[in-house]
Amino acid sequence: MRPERWSLEDLALVRAIAEAGSLVGAARALGLDHSSAFRRLGALEERMGATLFRRSRRGYAPTEAGDIVRRAAERVQHETDALARQLAGHDRQLQGSLRVTVPDTLVELTLELCSEFAAHYPAVSVDLVVSNAFLTLQRRDADIALRPARNAPDGMSVRQLATIGTAVYAPESESPSEHGDARRVIGFGESLAHLDSARWIFRNIDPQHIALTVDTLPAALAACQAGFGRALLPCYLGEGKPGIRRIGDVLPEVCTDLWCVIHPDLRSSARVRAFRDLAVQWARQRQALFSGALQAAVE
Repeated sequence: MRPERWSLEDLALVRAIAEAGSLVGAARALGLDHSSAFRRLGALEERMGATLFRRSRRGYAPTEAGDIVRRAAERVQHETDALARQLAGHDRQLQGSLRVTVPDTLVELTLELCSEFAAHYPAVSVDLVVSNAFLTLQRRDADIALRPARNAPDGMSVRQLATIGTAVYAPESESPSEHGDARRVIGFGESLAHLDSARWIFRNIDPQHIALTVDTLPAALAACQAGFGRALLPCYLGEGKPGIRRIGDVLPEVCTDLWCVIHPDLRSSARVRAFRDLAVQWARQRQALFSGALQAAVE
């Protein structure tokens, strides 16, 4: 009897259902409608002669056979991702697309970099992905990442671009004579709890002085501009913004670095190298802005 063959689409469907725990979630992830996903799974199970998922009110759970297929699908996905990276890494052409990911705080500055890159390499289309999550370069969710972090990510090709200073910024509406203990501060929510600046606030600010809690740094900037209170901001985000002023020097215990992160397989890609090299120049020209030395601090 001739064994049935699995297509990449079959494996992707099983993997998506296992990850989502539901047919609806899997269909959404694969860009299918629910009925198509339902028919494909039914046809697959009939063709294989095995039930791959247990159906219940709680969703879809892999059977023993389904779990075997899921693990195989993950191995195949890993190999195809590696193949895609290796082929991209041997691309010597300065054309095509380049996927760059940055956090929301770096959008404005990175657009300047992308504009310079487009002027130098008009045949390369840049896809800018704004995400505070560390996208998986293994799966090529992005080709290159610009990330503020204290330490360089492991297992990646990295280049330090700049040192990032952090300082306290106050609304211009804040009275200079206002008593220090009465000054209000913008707090950070759980999504920012991993930041050194969040830990600094936790150690140094009485909770009763937190005027507002936000879950992004641009929101902290906006809250400071709106007069809610002082905000702890990276200098590249706070300097020169209307409605606020810097208070004191940068805080040495909250300094981080800006990294350019690339998967090792993509180091030889002409597009990636060109973007990285331009990013090095771009960051060097703005080192004073990143470090906080651009503007003299005032109290």
